[in-house]
Amino acid sequence: MSTFEFTFLVNDKKSVTNLEEVLKSYNGKKINEESLGKRLLAYPIDKNESAEYFVWQIELEKNVVTDFKQKLNFDKVVMRYLMLLKEDEKKK
Repeated sequence: MSTFEFTFLVNDKKSVTNLEEVLKSYNGKKINEESLGKRLLAYPIDKNESAEYFVWQIELEKNVVTDFKQKLNFDKVVMRYLMLLKEDEKKK
């Protein structure tokens, strides 16, 4: 399994449980969770001017990353996301 840093924006904290279920459906697991709180957005996204920011460290198989991202693109719960492969994983 590969380790990723997964940063995302949601409308409210209740939406996070839905996202955890999506991650589990792809046999991924959350290693660490950091909530950055509610912040104002630089520009409105779907008429929302603020969002909850989260940063997770997750483990996920590389062969399902594309499917996971595709699911996030069609999921209305996640407003925006960024998924980065951890530096130590790139060397392998």
